[in-house]
Amino acid sequence: MKKQLVIVLLLFVLSLSVVVSAQEVPVQGGTFRYGTTVNPRGMFNPILYTETYDGYVIDVVYDGLIEIDANLQPQPKVAKAWEVSEDGLEITFYLHEGIRFHDGVELTAEDVAYTYMTILHPDYTGVRFGTFNMLVGAQEYKDGTQATVPGIEIIDDYTIKFSTNRPHAPLLSSFGYGILPAHLLAHIPVGELETAEFNLHPIGSGPFKFVEFLTDQHVTFEANEEYFFGRPNIDTLVYQKVSQDTIPIFLQQNRIDFIEISPDQFLQVSDLGHIDTYIYEALSYSYIAFNLRQERFDDVAVRQAITYGFDRQLYVDLIREGFGIVANAPMPTASWAYTSEGIDPYHYDPKKAAEMLSEAGWTPGSDGILQKDGERLEFEFLVPDGSRLTEQMALLFQQNMEDIGIKVNLMFMEFSAAVDRVDAREFDTFTMSWSLAVDPDPYSIWHSTSLWNDPGFYNEASDRLIEQGRLETDLEKRKEIYADWQRVINYELPSMFLNYGVAIGAINERVKGIDADPGPYGPLVGRQLLWKIWLAD
Repeated sequence: MKKQLVIVLLLFVLSLSVVVSAQEVPVQGGTFRYGTTVNPRGMFNPILYTETYDGYVIDVVYDGLIEIDANLQPQPKVAKAWEVSEDGLEITFYLHEGIRFHDGVELTAEDVAYTYMTILHPDYTGVRFGTFNMLVGAQEYKDGTQATVPGIEIIDDYTIKFSTNRPHAPLLSSFGYGILPAHLLAHIPVGELETAEFNLHPIGSGPFKFVEFLTDQHVTFEANEEYFFGRPNIDTLVYQKVSQDTIPIFLQQNRIDFIEISPDQFLQVSDLGHIDTYIYEALSYSYIAFNLRQERFDDVAVRQAITYGFDRQLYVDLIREGFGIVANAPMPTASWAYTSEGIDPYHYDPKKAAEMLSEAGWTPGSDGILQKDGERLEFEFLVPDGSRLTEQMALLFQQNMEDIGIKVNLMFMEFSAAVDRVDAREFDTFTMSWSLAVDPDPYSIWHSTSLWNDPGFYNEASDRLIEQGRLETDLEKRKEIYADWQRVINYELPSMFLNYGVAIGAINERVKGIDADPGPYGPLVGRQLLWKIWLAD
């Protein structure tokens, strides 16, 4: 058999993720309020957004060709089935007939082709080109030497084939981007899509229709009555902005039904009789990034010394109250690619940090701050606000650095403003978190050519291993490649890794149909479950 046919019945797609007892028959109606502590920016376009909280909107407005389930496995969505060639260079998707966008127009292969052709377009301003640059003709199209992409072929209205010029292990898992409506966007020049009004009033084919976005308040959606996979049980979905400090109050007063809480709120929230809590290892890590374009941070000894000088275990134990695992490489423990073998733990050792800085030529000035060649070892630390834990971490980092002769100036600012600074490369250091896709391919953030490579990291061995990891389809061999890559990053430390994600979800007991044994996407499976849940009286 030259081709392997992967077909999953629609009945599987429509099935609940939990067993429903006779006493828990799904009902329709009500409003579900999903709490968030950061306001979306308003870029509700699945191929242009970069911020997590814009992704919250995209998750429920759009459907992709596939979706990832709680077990991190691809499942059909817009595509009812797919077929992979024996050599792995071609994948053909077979679409459901009758899926419609929120304006009533049917979704076809033309929309799929438009979505992915836009990512490859020479004027595309987003960061996802690297995810699909292995498609036949993609680079030539991007460079303007070819008028089309032979690797994207519409077979008929409900069939589309993608061809690659080399094996690409993460290929299937890459097709989860929401499908855009070509009839609404194709007339807009690709270079102008980023400023299109559509991005603030999105129209997809997903379970919920966008209604309203009020900055610093909420985003509201209504059930898509004609959703192909069945009308959502809840009538209205609201993403409710909540300040960190008021989360327990909002939960207690039933003003939100779900939110991820911080470790220091766990005991208080757990005492609320009508709130259930779920703890799970997430596919994420937190980090402090260095701007390697600056000479002081271009020295690996300085980066390593700073890491030895920061008591990350104290941060996890005290500030995070034990909810977390100290990280030393950018593959979370929840990922199949994680390894601890050959990974330096960089245990807190301020004496060693001071010695390394001295050996690197840094000596104390009159005020105790280290200096070299007339330059003080002083830098700005950009800290997005909204998280008390992050703010406390920053204060601890500042104190630990002072102990080894480094002056850190804290700059707290609103999340979107901080992202703008990072995107413009206007930073010394900054802290954020990163969530992995189901496939741990690190190309999009760590390859030297990636637009998301914020530190400006270039390492020949790192690039080579990333590229090898994409080519290798044998899982065990990929694990070995990514283990070698983690060891490179662990030594080079373009960022100092803080902790692997351990998340806590708090859910009102009236919410039914959730995943009671959450995987790394949590009890709501990355918001994919929102159209299946229902609310009890």
